Amino acid sequence: MPLHKLSRKNNFLYLCLALIGMLFASAVTSQSSNKMLDVVFSIVIVVMLLVGVKSLHTEATWKRVVYGMAMTLGVLVLLVHFYPTKTTLFFIYMVLFFFFVGSFKLAVHQILFEGKVDSNKIIGSLSLYLLIGLIWTVIYLMILIFDPTAFNGIVVKEWEHLFFHVAYYSYVTLTTLGYGDISPASRIAEFFVSMEAVVGVFYMAIFVSSLINLRSTEFEKGN
Repeated sequence: MPLHKLSRKNNFLYLCLALIGMLFASAVTSQSSNKMLDVVFSIVIVVMLLVGVKSLHTEATWKRVVYGMAMTLGVLVLLVHFYPTKTTLFFIYMVLFFFFVGSFKLAVHQILFEGKVDSNKIIGSLSLYLLIGLIWTVIYLMILIFDPTAFNGIVVKEWEHLFFHVAYYSYVTLTTLGYGDISPASRIAEFFVSMEAVVGVFYMAIFVSSLINLRSTEFEKGN
């Protein structure tokens, strides 16, 4: 699906690319000690929010909320560089959490209840999977604020460098791969890890099969 003017026929491609681009930027930032990359990653996250809200073609209220989130996130990211506190970090994670959850809800509605199943909706289902992993990434990051020893194999450092490490663990858990290099070390962490694994299995079993059923129904109606 080529990149053309954003529309209902390709909107999820833009959302998916924005999420993947953010994850790639976090990986590069995590691997480098260049402080400028921290700033670049912060800018990429704000851009991701803006691309995300544009791609979902939602009502004006949600757009205003996300634009407000983007502005707030920009201020908080700037603030945390000069005055790094747990409170500032917590609010950064909360902004990201509400954006990911809100985007997931809107995308589900557009994929399951609007239009026909096409390549755009298939890419949308991938975007949903990425959003699930990111939602749990933020949950784990918030746990680490209050308990830096909640996960074995994760060393708490600047959030820009920590983000991808935690996201990597989130996707390993979501897909139930379980490499073992990172593991939960507290009961709260164990609870959320187990819930993510359940959601990952549920998504593949229920959501993907729902798309297949929708496609089959469309095919039968077409005949």
